[in-house]
Amino acid sequence: MTRHFVLACGLAVIVGAGVASAAEDPLDTAKTLYLSASYEEALTALTNLPANVDADQADKFRALCFLALNRTQDAAETLERLATRKPMLKLDEGESPKLVLMFQEARARVLPAAARTMYANAKSTFERGDLKSASTQFRDVISLLSDKDLAAQPAFADMKMLAEGFGKLVDQQLVAERQAAAAAPPTPPPAPVAAAPAPSPADALKVYSSADDDVVPPIPIVQTIPAWIPPNGSYRFQEYTGLLEVVIDETGLVSSATMVQKLNVLYDQTLLSATKRWRYRPAQRAGKPVKYRKQVNVVLRPAPQGTASPQTVQPQAQ
Repeated sequence: MTRHFVLACGLAVIVGAGVASAAEDPLDTAKTLYLSASYEEALTALTNLPANVDADQADKFRALCFLALNRTQDAAETLERLATRKPMLKLDEGESPKLVLMFQEARARVLPAAARTMYANAKSTFERGDLKSASTQFRDVISLLSDKDLAAQPAFADMKMLAEGFGKLVDQQLVAERQAAAAAPPTPPPAPVAAAPAPSPADALKVYSSADDDVVPPIPIVQTIPAWIPPNGSYRFQEYTGLLEVVIDETGLVSSATMVQKLNVLYDQTLLSATKRWRYRPAQRAGKPVKYRKQVNVVLRPAPQGTASPQTVQPQAQ
């Protein structure tokens, strides 16, 4: 009796230690309960998970538990949530065949909406001027739109063409920016504020322009217009004319930039981003630096007829 009691106690200690170890990780706990066919308990373990838990693995275990309980609709909704969050995800064929099949079906249902969302996010990132992030996002969009569940749909074929155009333009502009940065002369430091007379209160508030005859306009020091690299398609055979307006502060920096007349969505953000690096000798009124509103006309010329591929075009600024 005593020997059996001691053995039983020893086993209890070992089992208890195993449960305690599993309890340290909610996913390990859920997996242990799932393997022991305690599906409801496993689902309970997967509720209110801490932020550092792998949400994808948690959803896979939830779906497995729902399938084991014949709760097919709950499993499908869980897998749709997983596919929406990770539309590029493909389950390993070594997983449960039923789980893999249901995930493929769920992914096919959510892919159209996911693709539109990813494309919109990539375009928004591009419009904010974050070219590096936009490049990665457009590559992901193109990869997703190459999926067999989307590639055969005409609407997504058009979206893929646009994504490829944006992606090429972004990558080319990144190369052009690196080349321009390497070739550009060192930016001269702004003139010390103490060396210039302090502006009057009226000058400090007013933004002058070419309409003010008593103001000497700012003189460009660095005003590099980024190259126009049209993507494949009709873009390279069209001429675009736009009007850019910049406000140059008393130190010669561009404090704001606006496209008064837009060129095209592929180039406008690149041009606006470039103005952040422009430098001027500030406008002067009565020998004092003042704010100045300057307008720059920009013309994108078409590539020569018969050109087989896009060419870098140096826009004309007036």
